[in-house]
Amino acid sequence: MSSGRPVALGDVQYNRKVRLSCTGSGSTILINHDGQMDPNLKIEFDVTKSISSTQNEATITVYNLSESSRNAMGKELDEVTLEAGYWPPGGSDNTGIIFKGNIRDVEHTRDGPTIVTKLTTGDGDKGVRNATISKSYKAGTKVETVMDDVQKELEKEGVGKGEWKMPEGELKFKRPYAMVGAAKREMDILSRGFGFYWSIQNGVTEVIPGDGFIGGITYITPATGMIYTPTITDNGVKVSALLNPEVRPGRRVRIESHVLEMNAEGGEYRGGECRYSRDNREGDMIVFIVAESVKEGKVDEGKKNETVENTVNPEQEQATKGQRGDT
Repeated sequence: MSSGRPVALGDVQYNRKVRLSCTGSGSTILINHDGQMDPNLKIEFDVTKSISSTQNEATITVYNLSESSRNAMGKELDEVTLEAGYWPPGGSDNTGIIFKGNIRDVEHTRDGPTIVTKLTTGDGDKGVRNATISKSYKAGTKVETVMDDVQKELEKEGVGKGEWKMPEGELKFKRPYAMVGAAKREMDILSRGFGFYWSIQNGVTEVIPGDGFIGGITYITPATGMIYTPTITDNGVKVSALLNPEVRPGRRVRIESHVLEMNAEGGEYRGGECRYSRDNREGDMIVFIVAESVKEGKVDEGKKNETVENTVNPEQEQATKGQRGDT
């Protein structure tokens, strides 16, 4: 994979911009989809994302929506796309999608004259809840062939296929293999057994090797948006920066700071978890990143607990289903 053009933060962190699109049943509501200097509704957001198959989630709060828009939320409208970023004066729009998913719950409350609408959402919610598969395969079947069949079931529920980067080597089943159950569960079993991460990111599936990454590199330094001092972990760092939609799970960041240099750290890291938060009115919009060190093109995954859950392979899983009462 090409690393792409490095993206710096420093020259784009000016005007805050947050956009929200709500769609469903042939209709769409666009909130704050206007020029950067026009009046905007206040939108708060708290988005959590990771490279694991644990669903990405977002809580989005909108202030003083019209009555017709409020009535449509969660009924006619059941999908959201949230964009955020900074818009430099006289420059190009640097906002990007930080979350796309399905509405789970809508809550309207009143705080004095202000009407507050809170949306609870999940990335790929319909696919996770509804997609199932029942299929058998002969020995010698490629793992990616099985994954493609699971993907087809997810696509029936609106989850597309994004970038897949499989572990090195040709992965095949040594014995016949069968799947019966939820598509998410079957992908979880495959990922544990064959050493990769799979996740749903903004409505599409992504796959990366346990020690790999996809996409380009985003630079984070004190001069380009870093907030506070990075915290060194066993196998990487935790760091906060001004929000940039290019910072995403599974992508690399290059982090530079004196603290890291003093501890012989710094360089490239893979984003494992990202949390985007704040609003378009007050304070800085922030992304908090938990990242793993990348050395010589490989990710340091750190220590793993040797348990049945993370050492079993799919064929072992299938053999023990009856013993564990799985269906």
